[in-house]
Amino acid sequence: MSRGLGERIVAQNKNFDITAAAAADYQNKAVPAMFEPLARATMAKIDLPEGGHVIDIACGTGVAARIIAEHLPGTGHIVGTDISEAMVAVAMRSEPSHSRHRFTWFASDVVDMPCDGETFDIAFVQQGLQFFPDKPAALAEIARVLKPGGVFYVTCWAEISPFNGSIADALEAAGEADAAGKARAPFSFRDGDMIATLLGEAGFAVERRDTVELFRRFGNPKDQVMSLPAGKDIVALGETRAETVFWDIERRLSPYLSDEGYAVPQKAHLFGARRL
Repeated sequence: MSRGLGERIVAQNKNFDITAAAAADYQNKAVPAMFEPLARATMAKIDLPEGGHVIDIACGTGVAARIIAEHLPGTGHIVGTDISEAMVAVAMRSEPSHSRHRFTWFASDVVDMPCDGETFDIAFVQQGLQFFPDKPAALAEIARVLKPGGVFYVTCWAEISPFNGSIADALEAAGEADAAGKARAPFSFRDGDMIATLLGEAGFAVERRDTVELFRRFGNPKDQVMSLPAGKDIVALGETRAETVFWDIERRLSPYLSDEGYAVPQKAHLFGARRL
């Protein structure tokens, strides 16, 4: 699989600003509240080939890879890669201990993955495409590592989540327009027609266009916000202003609160595209 791991990969990622603490926070808060439910809802709509060779790109702390392992029939090989070494370190520690599948993890930029060409049957990107600075280059690299006829599954948010929207609106009300824009950034690439066109231009035939719906469930809004980059922006405002913003976020989220906690709806695009 590898074209040579080592110092080159470290050099690509040394400036990516995710600390070990932030990666652990993401795993403990954002994953159970949102990214695991999204992965489960996605996999419920997909059939995987027996003994498949699968790569999870922008894998974060590996939640989609772990859910893939539950659904992949036979004995397969699952590879997880992310630009953040801290995220990959958590993914490695969280690998299922008794899985019948083989796992491989590495840190790499999506535009230059250390994999041989035509290696994988399936490629996944869960909520990562919107963050790739050079999307055509990233898609070209994904096509390179897929076997001819291999399938690429990608999810992107279809609309701004009321959760992030509440964060952004509270920041704007506090006069922090730049931080508000960052809070909405994960939802900036949500035009389904544009995504389909981009996939076609990269040499994929879009065979499936679907919607995945889920609820982000949590108990404490502040804990959830602090698992996101927006949390750092809010804390930087100083204790008094930060508490005002946190209070405003909680107020805006109150329609989604019940006796069981918060349940905030989110909707995502799901595309299945075959490499030509």
